Amino acid sequence: MVLKNFSDHKIIQKSFGWIKKNLDPSSSYIILENDLTRQTDSIFSKALITYQYLKKGNYAWKKVYDSKNLKEYLVIQIDPGNEDETLGSIMGYGFSKETISYLYKAAKRV
Repeated sequence: MVLKNFSDHKIIQKSFGWIKKNLDPSSSYIILENDLTRQTDSIFSKALITYQYLKKGNYAWKKVYDSKNLKEYLVIQIDPGNEDETLGSIMGYGFSKETISYLYKAAKRV
């Protein structure tokens, strides 16, 4: 999933499995998950300060909604290298400690 020039607030309807299958192995990704059976409001509103951080850092992102499992995801494509630090920075922009996050690191080049 190459997300460059894909950062908008349009939501695509796909599953978490689809997301994992479509990740570009040469990029790293942070995926934030919200279980809509526990928190019915989206935690990825347009007003979220995180988007300013993503725009400033030139990160690409996309919102994904899984209607079957009632979950929403924010998929953020980041450059390989400092993934843990980037995740820490993003989590510091208003996400609770209960927010589930996944970190996919780019495949090592041989």
